[in-house]
Amino acid sequence: MSIVKMKRLRLIGMRSEREEMLRLLQHMGCVEIDEPSDWRDDPDWASLTRPDTAALNQAREAKSGAEAALKTLKKYAPKEKGSLFKPRPVITEAALFDNEAYRAALDDAGRLNALERQISALYAEQGKLKAQKLALAPWLALDIPLETASTQDVAVFFGTVAAAVDLDALEGALAAETDLAALLRAGSDAELHYFVLLCHKSQEETCQAVLKEYGFSRSALRGWTGTAAENDRALDARMAETEEALRRAKEEAAGCAPKAAALEQCLDRACQEITREEARCRLLDTDLAFFLEGWVPVPDEARLLERLGKFTCCWETEVPAAEDYPAVPVKLKSNVLTEPLTTITEMYSLPAYDGVDPNGLMAPFYIFFFGFMFADLGYGLILAGACAFLQWKVKPKGGFGQLVRLMILCGISSAVIGLLTGGFFSDFLYQFTNMLGLPQPAVPFLSVPEGSGLPAPLLDVMNEPMTVLIFSLAVGLVQIVVGMAVKFWMLCRDGQIMDAVWDVGTWWVIFIGIGLFAVNMAGISGIGSVNGIPVVLIVGCVMLLAQGRNAKGFGKVTAVIGAVYNGVTGYFGDILSYSRLMVMMLAGSVIGQVFNILGAMPGGGLPPVIGIPIFFLVFLVGHAFNIGLNVIGTYVHTSRLQYLEFFKQFYKEGGRPWRPLNIATKYVDIKEEQ
Repeated sequence: MSIVKMKRLRLIGMRSEREEMLRLLQHMGCVEIDEPSDWRDDPDWASLTRPDTAALNQAREAKSGAEAALKTLKKYAPKEKGSLFKPRPVITEAALFDNEAYRAALDDAGRLNALERQISALYAEQGKLKAQKLALAPWLALDIPLETASTQDVAVFFGTVAAAVDLDALEGALAAETDLAALLRAGSDAELHYFVLLCHKSQEETCQAVLKEYGFSRSALRGWTGTAAENDRALDARMAETEEALRRAKEEAAGCAPKAAALEQCLDRACQEITREEARCRLLDTDLAFFLEGWVPVPDEARLLERLGKFTCCWETEVPAAEDYPAVPVKLKSNVLTEPLTTITEMYSLPAYDGVDPNGLMAPFYIFFFGFMFADLGYGLILAGACAFLQWKVKPKGGFGQLVRLMILCGISSAVIGLLTGGFFSDFLYQFTNMLGLPQPAVPFLSVPEGSGLPAPLLDVMNEPMTVLIFSLAVGLVQIVVGMAVKFWMLCRDGQIMDAVWDVGTWWVIFIGIGLFAVNMAGISGIGSVNGIPVVLIVGCVMLLAQGRNAKGFGKVTAVIGAVYNGVTGYFGDILSYSRLMVMMLAGSVIGQVFNILGAMPGGGLPPVIGIPIFFLVFLVGHAFNIGLNVIGTYVHTSRLQYLEFFKQFYKEGGRPWRPLNIATKYVDIKEEQ
């Protein structure tokens, strides 16, 4: 697969047709509207104006309102169980952009948001009432009105002292000073004593002096009328009213549950409005015309220009120059096998516009490596089946959808390789039948009793790990050579043929020489050597001298030494990294075997009616753990091999993703229309 070629599009049209044209471009989804490239440097262009942002702000408000309304529904009317796997509704584009339905949904969103504000206000009122009840609680024993104030003859003090203070001692101290004072106890808590002091005005200063010695603090009970008990009952009545209002508001919000689908469609519509208005704000305007600049894929150019023919406009398309490549957006040309790999590529970085699309190159290696490390027929069928079910029911979009589709392919690969390497829930067939005292079943590749004549596993990691290791390193070498071949082609494409020969071809000669030398050492004489001298290997080493071709003086020597050291250590380390294929394959098989043995241990000494359930209980828990652990580990290590060992051979990153003006929905799917 390759990177789709782009052309720069420049267009001047009539302002009266601008909205219709933008809607057409959004429907077609084949134009990325960009900021004009050099308009600020030209005073004539700089005099043009930008479109107003009123519609953009309105669309953003609509989106915020719909999002808030959906959050309210989620809080008070949660979705039914099983809705996770419910497919998205499929509607027409006309239904998505139905203005009447859009306005009705926005009205519903407004009502829900008003209910949410009402509910928040009621919760705040409840909090306020509870705080007031707590403030009144210590005074409930008083039978005098809380608004009681001092008169011309009597001074009244509502207040508190610390709980550690002895109120009897305080009363005694007051009695020792005057007979014209009375202390009315209200209540106490862990921190304070609450009371009211009544005294004659003539004894006010004397009583205050005594109270000061005991740490008296006056309480402000303003705003209350009547006794504390009367106010407490009034608060209870208000709290009951608030609770009832809150219940009705929640019920009304929950009653809007049938509006959820319309609100989700409304949110999708608002997002399309925002996308289109953001694109509009990148245009330049005069009183009568507008200017648009962007990018269009070459395969869509003819179709686009045909549709633009009905508008009063003029346009031009231009192939970008090499110096413009960093600004050119990147779109990868994919098919059903390579499209899922886009999520792996994007996690690393998109290729530069003049780079190479790695998806097609990476797909066979990624799918094979994942399957080789996972390598179990049962595990692979479970992974592929679960992801296929998710794809069928939910039809996930974006990166998650690509990951699901990739795991379907990897699951199939795991099942096939697991079959050929003898893995079916590790050694389940052998352990289960052995536990029951039955003869080992005869199944090609998976369970091959001695003398059965059935084909044995092609690779047996449990009994021949070194063979699997050598195979892993050999497959890794193949991927590295493929990466080097891509680098060779890129250099030749850019006219750097000699660089391709000296920097890449040299190492191919060395690899061939090492291989022939190894064959010769294995006893097959006359291959790759003359009179015992490994000629091809020597030729490759001599070719390494060209690594210093661009250096001068002694720098040629250091350049050659550096190239040899970096090449030898780099390629050796890269190839050795592929040993993780064997390691992950062995780890999954061993862990699965351990759980099979643990399940069979109690079953061997118990009746089958007890032993079999115990076996399958351990089997299910253990293999579920092993599948989860290995899916994560295999995914990480497979991706790492692509990023660090494969991409380093040729990959030129730094591409900017192509973001066309299109219809991208989250809650609904749009029916394909001509």
